[in-house]
Amino acid sequence: MEENRVVMTNQLAAPISVLRTKMVVMGYSKYTLRRYTKVWDALLEYSASLEAQVFTAKYSQEFINETYGGYYDNKYSRYAVNRPMNVLLDFIRLGVVIRQTNQKKTFSQNYKALFEGYLKSQVERGLTAGSITAMRSHLFRLENFLLDTGVEEFNKLTRETVNLYIESFINYSTGTASTSLREFGRLCDYAAAEGFHKETFSGMIPHVKNLRRQRLPHTFTSDEIQKLLAAVDKNNPKGKRDYAMLLMTVRLGLRSGDVRALTFSAIDWNKKTIAITQQKTGKFLELPMPDDVGWAIIDYLKNGRPVCSNNTVFVSHMPPYNELNPISGNLVAKYMRQAGITTPQNRVSGMHTLRHSLASSMLAEGISLPTISSVLGHADISSTESYLRVDIKTLRLCALEVDL
Repeated sequence: MEENRVVMTNQLAAPISVLRTKMVVMGYSKYTLRRYTKVWDALLEYSASLEAQVFTAKYSQEFINETYGGYYDNKYSRYAVNRPMNVLLDFIRLGVVIRQTNQKKTFSQNYKALFEGYLKSQVERGLTAGSITAMRSHLFRLENFLLDTGVEEFNKLTRETVNLYIESFINYSTGTASTSLREFGRLCDYAAAEGFHKETFSGMIPHVKNLRRQRLPHTFTSDEIQKLLAAVDKNNPKGKRDYAMLLMTVRLGLRSGDVRALTFSAIDWNKKTIAITQQKTGKFLELPMPDDVGWAIIDYLKNGRPVCSNNTVFVSHMPPYNELNPISGNLVAKYMRQAGITTPQNRVSGMHTLRHSLASSMLAEGISLPTISSVLGHADISSTESYLRVDIKTLRLCALEVDL
C-alpha cells in the first residue's frame, strides 16, 4: 500500500474505512472495533476543524492532548486512546495491521518447518523454556506480518519487506526492537543455511541498543502496595487466588510466570519453603515461605480453588479449570483501578513492578546485593545492580562534598 504512505488529515476517512473493514476480516471483536471507531471518529471531527496537513505521529499526539486532556493522565485510559491511533499510523505507514496479541496455536503450513526447526536449534543452544516461549511469540508476530504483506513463503522474502518489518518497530521500546530484530537476524542466517532462502538478510538488519538499563526501575511505595492488597476481595474464590498470587510477588519477588506455574510439589509445608526451577533462567531457587504467604495459599486451596486434577496451585476459575494464561500486568492493573492508584504517564506498573519494589526495599534496609540477587533469582548480579539507582538514601551516603 505504498500509495497510502502519505495521507492528509482531511482524507483520513478513506483509510480508516479500509482499516476497519480489514480488522473485521481479521477477526477483531465488535467490542474492540467500537472502541477504536470511537477514537477514530473523534479524530475525524478534530481534523475537520483544522486546516489540512500531513497526518503524522506528532499530529496524532496533538489530537490526543487536545481531545482527551486529563482523561489521558491515567495509564489504562492512555492505552485505550494510544492503541487505535498507533494501529492507524502503522496501517497508513506500512499497509498492514500490526497485531498486538496472537490467538494462533501453531504456525501456518508454509512457515511451520522453518520456524519449528529454528526454535529447535535455539533449544540446542541452551535457551530456557521461557525464552523459547517468548521467541515463539515473536515468530508469530513475524509470520502475521509476512502473510499480511503477501509473503506466503519465506523464500519469497525480499529486501523491501525486510525494511518494512524493521520499520514496524519504530514506535516500540528499544528493548522490544533490540530483541526482535536480533532474533530476526538469527532466523535469516538459519534460513539461508538450511535452504529456506537463497540469501540471508542479517547484514541489513540494524543493531538496536537496548536502553532499558538507562531507565530507573519502576517501584510501588509501601502505601501503594498496602492499598493494592487491600483492594482484593478475599471473600470470593477468585479474590483468594489473586491475593495469594500478588502476595507471593510482594513478599518473595517471584516472577509472574513462576507464580502462575507453581505446582503443589514446589511447596514444602514442613520446611516452610518454596522451591522452583525458574522459567526465565532455568536456575533452581529455594525461598523461605513467610507465614502470611502460606496462610493465603491455604485459604485459597481450602476455600477458593475449584476441584480439578490440574497440578498447578493457581488455576482458571472457568471450566475446565486449566492452568492460568500469562497474567503480566493485568492482575495489578485491575486492583490498581479498584484501589484508586494512578501513575505518571511514563511509569510502568505490573507484576514486575512489585518485584522491583521488593528489591528496592531490601536495598534500603541495608541487605547486600548478592543476597538480593539470590532472593530474586537473578542469573547475573549485574541485573540486581540496576536497583542501586532507585535507592536515593544509599546514594546520598556516596555523595562527595563540594568545596565552595
